[in-house]
Amino acid sequence: MNIKAIINEKYTETELHVCSNKMTSEVTDMIASIDRLVNNGFPVKAANGDTVPVYPGDIFAVYAENQKVFIRTKDGSFESSQKLYELEAQLDDKLFIRISRAEIVNIKKIKRLDLGISGTIKVIMADGSESYTSRRNVTKLKKALSL
Repeated sequence: MNIKAIINEKYTETELHVCSNKMTSEVTDMIASIDRLVNNGFPVKAANGDTVPVYPGDIFAVYAENQKVFIRTKDGSFESSQKLYELEAQLDDKLFIRISRAEIVNIKKIKRLDLGISGTIKVIMADGSESYTSRRNVTKLKKALSL
């Protein structure tokens, strides 16, 4: 394995590339490990009451419901002790977008959009869950997805 650092003024932010001739379990594990190192996990409450970290790359959506904040992943929804606006400030705004007053979604986990007649957009996530954008956030979502 070769590791290189390329320092050049053309880069406006730090980039990390993993190059291989095919996708292997080693490459997948390496990407997951780097993601966890770079992106700090958010502490959430598991069903058994333990506090466990959830990493940004695993998040489908962050939403408020019944005065509580939840983080939805492929493993289920976990309660967060942080407020929605606090999590929004910590999440990468290139990957996460607020689609309504009560929900933030991971752009990379959007499966498809259903452009309805009512002026809102139905967002279908890769895990099968569905949400709706508020009319206020439709333009922001279209811009983020370059529609």
